[in-house]
Amino acid sequence: MKKTKIIILTIFVMLFANDLFPFFVGNYTGRGFEPGNPLKANLVNDISTINQYIIEGGGYYLKSDSDFILLLNKVEMSGLYGLNYEEALRIVNSAVYNLERARVTYFKLTILADTTPYDLTVQSQLINFDYKGFQEGKGFNPNVFTLVEKYLSKGDIRGIYHKLYNDVSGILGRLYRVKAGLEKNELTAISDLWSIHQQYADSIFFGQYVAAVFFEIK
Repeated sequence: MKKTKIIILTIFVMLFANDLFPFFVGNYTGRGFEPGNPLKANLVNDISTINQYIIEGGGYYLKSDSDFILLLNKVEMSGLYGLNYEEALRIVNSAVYNLERARVTYFKLTILADTTPYDLTVQSQLINFDYKGFQEGKGFNPNVFTLVEKYLSKGDIRGIYHKLYNDVSGILGRLYRVKAGLEKNELTAISDLWSIHQQYADSIFFGQYVAAVFFEIK
């Protein structure tokens, strides 16, 4: 019964994510930075690179989440056919690979954003934005959106990127433990699998809500 609930919620999250996530990979947060970094002699257009990293990181993150959803499906079906540990391990290895790529990309994003000046006009828009009214009007999860407001109401876009990097790192550490268990033909407790997927979902919704704010102030 618990496994069935996991799959049902997973499908719901996938449908909701497909509706909102493109706002995140649409590069809106890159608008918060000035084009060209005065700290660099060649004044490269860092906004383009920031947007590129956002897209890459989000793409790898979603691939990893998709892998993990597939693992949950295999666990659900194991109630009928048993679990193929070799297949499950291949799926987790793919989830780990994609999340490692996401982590590297988000690390590059944080480094670049930390040395790129903010756009002061966007900063003012973020600081003066009606977060409470927006959250209530959209029906966003208040717990997740409160965290979004914590960063954006101070104009802390860099903090958003660091949080995404830390989220990925945290999930990755747990995936490695799942991987280690499967290598010994042992499956992590269902409650732990649910908790990992909840982490995936929370971070996705966080990114979506951030992007929704930027989409609103464009």
